[in-house]
Amino acid sequence: MKFKSFHALPSSSLRQLRLLRNAGLLALEPFDYAYRAITCRQHLPPLRLRRYVGPLRSFESSSAEFFGYLRDIVGLRPDESILDIGCGCGSMALQLRNFLNHDGRYVGVDIHAPSIKWCVKNFSSRHDNFQFTLVDVGNAVFNPDGEPATEFRFPYDDGTFDVLLVKSVFTHMRAPEVDHYLTEIRRLLNRRGRCLATFFLLNEKQSVLQQQGVNQIDFDFGDDVSRYAYKHSPESAVAHRESFVLELLAKHGLMLMQLVLYGTWSGLREGLSFQDMLLIQRRPD
Repeated sequence: MKFKSFHALPSSSLRQLRLLRNAGLLALEPFDYAYRAITCRQHLPPLRLRRYVGPLRSFESSSAEFFGYLRDIVGLRPDESILDIGCGCGSMALQLRNFLNHDGRYVGVDIHAPSIKWCVKNFSSRHDNFQFTLVDVGNAVFNPDGEPATEFRFPYDDGTFDVLLVKSVFTHMRAPEVDHYLTEIRRLLNRRGRCLATFFLLNEKQSVLQQQGVNQIDFDFGDDVSRYAYKHSPESAVAHRESFVLELLAKHGLMLMQLVLYGTWSGLREGLSFQDMLLIQRRPD
């Protein structure tokens, strides 16, 4: 369902709506705690943290879905190292805690301090190969006072990771920020490394489906390279021209490992996930 009336709201109004939602979630947490206890889900984060990363109904199913992609599409092995950029409150860590062995390593980074604090307390204290780091990256919606994303350098050495997961991150970033992050992805991947990244991609097929009125998100604002669902809050949902993204990959010494895995957001019936997915690797030197 589309709520187009929200799309042109001033950013101040959108912030107020988010604050009201968060207050409501906080008030419901005693009931959520009881529900998690009754259904043996005490391992799940609190309600407000689960809602921070997306719809509550899909918190467990979405992470299970992407665990399958990591295993079957990316080929993640139990002894490999993975960096989860935008890890939130640990939904993927929950999936990987019984998959990675003592040689494997999980690193999650996020800009949301309460989520990282919860993950450190509930994962790192019990699993010494799971690490979580708060990063102060700026985002007009989620962290307006942080360091510009166009200048941020992840605190890890070159070639540190076998696998990078960048899920629902580029869908909240403008074009110059995507450009810079792809530089960092190239730097962080080792020679056998793979990166699974999600996007909203604008292309000819998507445009045809848009004209048919079946796109599930309307990106009505912006320019030919990047378009936004919300006029006064661009980072709430961002789509990028597919040709532009592919040009950036080539610019930064990256390449696709397989054809783009298109999602259902555009109305494509045979889409695999909701967002479009790219499996990326370093171009051979």
